Amino acid sequence: MGQQPKVLMPEQSPQHRLGYVIRELRSARGLSMRDLAARTFVSHAKVQRWENGARPPKDRAEAELIDRALDAGGAIVELWQEIERGVSGPSHVSDAAPHVSDTALDLATALSQAAASDGEGIFIPRRLDDGTVVLVALDRRALLRAGAGIGAAAVAGLPTPAAAVISAADDPFGFAKRATENWSGLRLSRPFPDFGVDWQALLPGGRSTLGSQLSLQVHPARIEGSRVIASIPDQRRAEEFLARPNRSLVVGAVNTEDVSRFYALDGRAARGKLAKNGGVYEVATPTAYELDDLTYGILWAVSNYDDALQADDQALAEARSDLKAYERLSASAVSREAAPGLNTVAHMWLGSDFCARHILRALPDLPTLPAFWTREQRGEEASAWLFFDHKYPYLRETTKALGGTSTRAFCVPEYVVRSSPRYERILMFLAVALMESLGIHAQFTADPAYETVEGFVVAPDKEAVIANWVRGDGMWHVDLTARSSVVREFTIAARDVDADSLTAAPTAAGRLRALAQYLDLPWSWLIQRCGQLAQYGSSGLIQSRSRLVSAAGIDAACTYVASLPADH
Repeated sequence: MGQQPKVLMPEQSPQHRLGYVIRELRSARGLSMRDLAARTFVSHAKVQRWENGARPPKDRAEAELIDRALDAGGAIVELWQEIERGVSGPSHVSDAAPHVSDTALDLATALSQAAASDGEGIFIPRRLDDGTVVLVALDRRALLRAGAGIGAAAVAGLPTPAAAVISAADDPFGFAKRATENWSGLRLSRPFPDFGVDWQALLPGGRSTLGSQLSLQVHPARIEGSRVIASIPDQRRAEEFLARPNRSLVVGAVNTEDVSRFYALDGRAARGKLAKNGGVYEVATPTAYELDDLTYGILWAVSNYDDALQADDQALAEARSDLKAYERLSASAVSREAAPGLNTVAHMWLGSDFCARHILRALPDLPTLPAFWTREQRGEEASAWLFFDHKYPYLRETTKALGGTSTRAFCVPEYVVRSSPRYERILMFLAVALMESLGIHAQFTADPAYETVEGFVVAPDKEAVIANWVRGDGMWHVDLTARSSVVREFTIAARDVDADSLTAAPTAAGRLRALAQYLDLPWSWLIQRCGQLAQYGSSGLIQSRSRLVSAAGIDAACTYVASLPADH
């Protein structure tokens, strides 16, 4: 929550006050108009009309949808109700400085809104004694701690925001401004004292991931061929920064034609690369590591998976051993309570690992060539194919066991595409590209009716393997069945998608290009950037700490995409 509370001028019309609030909250959240349009399932033009006051939300339901999309804590609904009542507010502006009542905000209400929000903070609307509307910015985590008596002062009167607005002097390269504008949910702060850290970054979590953090140093840099050379004026400060075991990045800032571009290098990779050049220490990184939606997506996914799995490493190994007995059963549905205390990513890994081994055991006994169905819809889920250590080997083993090509169906409705940030859509694309590289023909449906279908492998009309860990009630559900009703349901689903796939094409390049178009990703850019990254590999960009996270999948996917024709 790095924004000051926003004050609305009382002489504005209610429609313009509401538009102002929507615009300011959208900006505070780091969202573009198109991002907000995707979250509220409307057109970009409609968001423009909301913000310029030309047309307010059509009804309360639409106002509530905007409110939830912006984590506005009821502010949008309250102002919409003001429009409905025809209230325009005071007709003058007092010269006297307005003040907020000393009465504390309703802590129960604020806590309720904080618990329901999945953002970093919430906004509570309050009216000053002259009628001016103020949005009070509150830190969500501080509010939740307030229930235990910590930070309760934050809800009394008008609080100091959780973080001050970053000034140009604090952000000389424009890195913080650019990064937070590009990636909603990313939080950057300047620690004091800094102990060698320029920026502390909090990467957002997702529906199952928990978020992560890393430290950054940003230095001026220049481009020489395919390398970016960052100049490091203070070697001792850099060495102190790089010596720590926590995840870190060295970022080189290159200013060309008044546009800054940023290039990252994993702290571990940078340790051995400090070199003296004419009295100035430098470190080099490939231009392929430019920070954009591709590299940010990789950083986001690896950091979220890696930190969570490393945190539960010993307990996860013990849980996997304890649950090994389920392998003797042909069917099991195991709840998360079977591995208590593990975080959600550890549960994801256990479920994915168990389902992969369940399918590999069953494949040799299937009577005919099977069709696969998977439930991944978003980059957060699909990243498991790229980064979980067992997933890429599992794909290779299934291809070997089947002795040729196979099909794998996905259900990704349009609303999922619209609500997914670009970096997640790129991760989804790369996961499918990894499958296509192994001869697995990916098929897609946008029909939401198929969202509830479990993950399966079906020998049409004969036998089915159920193996589901994505968006399930427990860690996994597996089964082997020849029950006609179940087999028939899976057979029909697989045949329906095969007959009317969104990505139908005779070649892998054709299917992937159709997928890129559906996900609204530029085809030639994907090939170019994947080619650049494939040349160097991803390990210099980000190195995993957990033994359960591997870069083999992402590197193989990028290499394959780079081999596709750009003008297909």
